[in-house]
Amino acid sequence: MGSEQIHCQVKSPGCVQSLATALRGCYTSAQKWTAGRAPDSEARMKLQSIQALRGLAALLVLIFHIHELEVLAIADNSLTERAWVGGLFTNGYAGVDLFFVISGFIMVFVTRNTLPGPKQAAEFLFARVTRIYPVWWAFAGCMTIYMVAAYGMNGQSAGWHKMSYGQPALPFLVKSFLLVPQPAFPILNVGWTLVHEVYFYAVFTLFLLLPKKWLPLLIGGWAALVTAGALMGLSAPLAMNWLTLAVHPMTLEFILGAVAGLAITKGLIWRSGTLTLLATLWLLGALCYQGQETAFQLEWGRVLWYGLPAALLIYAVAGLDMHERHTWLFPALIGWLVTLTLFQLTGIDGDSPASARRDATLLTVTVGGIGMLAVIWFGWLLGQGAPDLLLRARAFLRPLLNAAVKLGDWSFALYLSHLIVLSALRRIFAMLGQSDSLAPIFRLGHPGVLDNFAYAASGIVLTITASWLSYRMYESPLNVMFGRLRKALFRRDPQKPAPA
Repeated sequence: MGSEQIHCQVKSPGCVQSLATALRGCYTSAQKWTAGRAPDSEARMKLQSIQALRGLAALLVLIFHIHELEVLAIADNSLTERAWVGGLFTNGYAGVDLFFVISGFIMVFVTRNTLPGPKQAAEFLFARVTRIYPVWWAFAGCMTIYMVAAYGMNGQSAGWHKMSYGQPALPFLVKSFLLVPQPAFPILNVGWTLVHEVYFYAVFTLFLLLPKKWLPLLIGGWAALVTAGALMGLSAPLAMNWLTLAVHPMTLEFILGAVAGLAITKGLIWRSGTLTLLATLWLLGALCYQGQETAFQLEWGRVLWYGLPAALLIYAVAGLDMHERHTWLFPALIGWLVTLTLFQLTGIDGDSPASARRDATLLTVTVGGIGMLAVIWFGWLLGQGAPDLLLRARAFLRPLLNAAVKLGDWSFALYLSHLIVLSALRRIFAMLGQSDSLAPIFRLGHPGVLDNFAYAASGIVLTITASWLSYRMYESPLNVMFGRLRKALFRRDPQKPAPA
């Protein structure tokens, strides 16, 4: 991270020291692109592993909605087959919680050298607004065009009333495009998370007006107010007005991320590798065990089940980035894949009895942890006896990390586009599935897994393709344009680090 690297003494366990030394070079190219760039630009101080976690969060939400739409399509076909995509992905909505924690972390990290004052606060808000709204307007506009084409422009049809929860169409659309709270989801319903994000950014902008040394107290006071308001019963599962938005417990996830950011920027980095593995297992356990959604789960439950392990994971992974110790990500990845695969094979989902979920969670997470330890042990053996073999792993690990970072770059477009792509794909499958000859592939719920696999695989591939195109052709050029405009509007002398 250039001259802003945080240095502290962290001892590497002996069992992975050889592995870490041998493989560290494979990540050099993934780090080079940040070298020599302005320290106050988010895109130019990107933590590689945090960006990869953004991609993971988007994938979790994508596959969760593949599961949900597959269930609906099977019901539409009057069939009773269980959705093929399940397991821990039935709780894949937790990707949103991971997004919120990442947002809190990033806000603290990118402003770590920002001096307090109205000009700096205005620049921060300008950067945030121009990152969110233009891309949001594009996808919300696509959904609006569809609604007008399907249900007309008067906003009085059943389709409009169902979408707006009975609100007049014009106020509903205005609130949707402005991302302000209302009794309904925005026109593109995943936009409800952006309503929270805009609130986070507005509050954090106010914090930037005040001395930097006050930031921990301000964050703590914010957390206390949110907690008190929620415990007083002022919150609701959906933030329908400004009050329920202000005290929604999910705000604490942003605050947890901010606390992790404060720790990293102050150099409080401790046992990042070990904590990465523990946080991964904790989050996996929550994804596997958590059952059906309830009002509690949609408020406090999300913070407790997903927000806490996500915050620990962000803190730990950021520590790995600061010391370029990415080798620890490999056993974490193996543990993730082992647990995910085994839990999928159990057939357990959110509708299963709590005892069955508990037993399956304990078994699969334990095996995943053993898989992590096996990777570390095997790496130690190779490091002692065949270090050259470890060097050959570069050809595999380098593109893997680069691909995860790229997916993180596309994550905003992926998040906003995936429901549009999946819904269109569901309609195509429904149309083609009417033919008996094509039923094994396109009629969701047909005996066998070919139809399920076709929908899941095509949904993932098409959504990632759409997000890449959107990022490449729209989002990235906009970021460049608004970045230049921001520099012109807020031209200033090179700033010194903010006082502690």
